[in-house]
Amino acid sequence: MAALDARSLWDGVRRGHPYLEAEACACLTELMAGALLLQSRSMFGERLQLLIRSAGRGQAIVADSWPDGMLRGFLDVADANPDGPWLHAPGLLQVMRSGIGGEPYIGKLPLVEGGISAQIEAYLQHSEQVQASLTVWCDASTGEAGGLLVEPLPACPPERMKRLVDALEGLEVVPNWERDPDFLIRWINQGDGATRLSTHEVEYRCRCSKEALLAVFTGFPKDRIEDLFGEGDTAEVRCDYCDRGFSITRQEVCGDGHQA
Repeated sequence: MAALDARSLWDGVRRGHPYLEAEACACLTELMAGALLLQSRSMFGERLQLLIRSAGRGQAIVADSWPDGMLRGFLDVADANPDGPWLHAPGLLQVMRSGIGGEPYIGKLPLVEGGISAQIEAYLQHSEQVQASLTVWCDASTGEAGGLLVEPLPACPPERMKRLVDALEGLEVVPNWERDPDFLIRWINQGDGATRLSTHEVEYRCRCSKEALLAVFTGFPKDRIEDLFGEGDTAEVRCDYCDRGFSITRQEVCGDGHQA
């Protein structure tokens, strides 16, 4: 099992996306919590990115998690259906795993009925053939957030499985503020005695920089560079993940003596 305290992610989302309403921040926090729980299955040995495209209020939601515990994300709000659900089919969940020095693996799955937890559970079942319970939560009024992933081993006895299911179903009566990782481990294990294999600190932090932006822009074709600068020589670029602004000049992109 993996248990997560995601309150720091909520704080990072609120600071990095001040224009988003609280419910949108809660949706994004839940997706990032889900990304961390998936990443825990590889002991944080890879970069993992989740992308959801939806016909709901959250038309594009991204969580980008790195092996060092840094996490970032963004959410694009659809203009239509302002009172509808954040996720709604048709749409897709895309999972990208990037190991050290290896080619990225990309899996895609149509959206199923339900929220973030249901989408990731369906991915585990259909794409990785894993029967697991994954639950993420974020209270938009308090910022209490977290997650739990429980994966029974193949030899789990039937009577132990029944107690496990009962514990998972009973979790709904536990308030969010009480669901810290230590409590969740004891609740699912039905007492003390669980062995802690690892602990990983996580933090919402963007990895953007002017150098990284320039590396991207220098690969743009001429028409895209013209669209970027128009008739001027300076463009203001803002990061989708942290709302940080950068001033980019045509000379920095094109180099000395080159015209776009």
